[in-house]
Amino acid sequence: MPIFTNTAKEICDFFSKQVSTSKLSKEINVLGGATAAAIDSIGKIGFGYSFNSFKEEQNNYSDSIQDVTQSLIRIGPLIQLLPYVQRLGTPAFRRWMLKISPFGAIRQLRNAVNFQNEQADKILRIRQELISSGVDISSEAGGGKDIITLLMKAEGREDSTIFTDREILVGHMNVLIAGGHETTSTATARILDKLAHNQGIQNTLRDELNYYYDKNPDEFNSKGLLELPYLDGVVREVLRLYPPFTIITRVCQEDTVIPLAYPINTPAGKISSIPIKKGTVIFLNSLFYNRHEDIWGERASEFLPERWIGKKLNEVTQTDLRLPGVYSSMMTFGAGSYGCIGIKFAVMEIKTIIAGLIRKFRFEPATQECIWLNIGMQFPYLKADINDSKRSPKLFLKVNEL
Repeated sequence: MPIFTNTAKEICDFFSKQVSTSKLSKEINVLGGATAAAIDSIGKIGFGYSFNSFKEEQNNYSDSIQDVTQSLIRIGPLIQLLPYVQRLGTPAFRRWMLKISPFGAIRQLRNAVNFQNEQADKILRIRQELISSGVDISSEAGGGKDIITLLMKAEGREDSTIFTDREILVGHMNVLIAGGHETTSTATARILDKLAHNQGIQNTLRDELNYYYDKNPDEFNSKGLLELPYLDGVVREVLRLYPPFTIITRVCQEDTVIPLAYPINTPAGKISSIPIKKGTVIFLNSLFYNRHEDIWGERASEFLPERWIGKKLNEVTQTDLRLPGVYSSMMTFGAGSYGCIGIKFAVMEIKTIIAGLIRKFRFEPATQECIWLNIGMQFPYLKADINDSKRSPKLFLKVNEL
């Protein structure tokens, strides 16, 4: 929690500087700040490393992640060919193919991945040197309790059965950073966007936060902050209506039969179940499930934080028809044993940052109109850039310091 609290202070200071230097009525790109906060949080907690995202005018690691996402979008259907390309020749041959590729998006993807691998390898070397030297690293980012440091220490014990290939570890680090920062940053930005367009809800949330901190000046009281009902309602409602990932992909592990909640009438008769063969790829639309009126009622598509306050789950949903989600009866974080392992990390980070920002700033819609596009993940773009193939995600809001 102290890491999240410090990150919240950093993003508040970052926004204050942005507001003071903004030339257009205090309109700033709030997604940029949310991205910096998310990268720093995952860096410190995951790897004991600070990317110093708020201290650089341009964060190269964040840019490389955006390059990966945007280049994959531009490659489009060609992504389906990647499993086959991976089987062609040696790794050196495949790297040569990428180098001579005539597609700019593929070259951009290659350069971004190479940069991320170099950064991850650099982080590993730094942590390994610190651990090998035996110096006290409790004052380092993460306090020596980050995931990578604990894994390295466990691997170094005489009785350890852990062995992790360095290349695999670098790959896992990149996945953890990309997955752990892009979803939380877009979710944080979406919450700010909804609050900017719903001033009454923003005021109610600010009143709750101010009342709480007046009674609890200890900002590290994480349990109390995370349990604030209106803050919880706002976060849950935005994550329900606007899940960062809108498509969840799963592969059937064995032949099975899926029963249908709603049987289908066909000329051959009624179908009440569908047989699925092993290896079948299944796409789940989290937006559909999270807004299903049979689950959430007639006002399923409305932004109503109050629906979560003072109610149990079976009172929030309208019928006994519920989803096995790991976060209430919604599919935002998936379901079952393959649900998102970072759910508590994400929710804690989002709540802490939103609490810090709403107490210090008022957010309003900007004159620079932004549009959210659903491309498997939901990203905001300037309306003026919507037809630009090289556009990058941005969300401008008018920000006034209180």
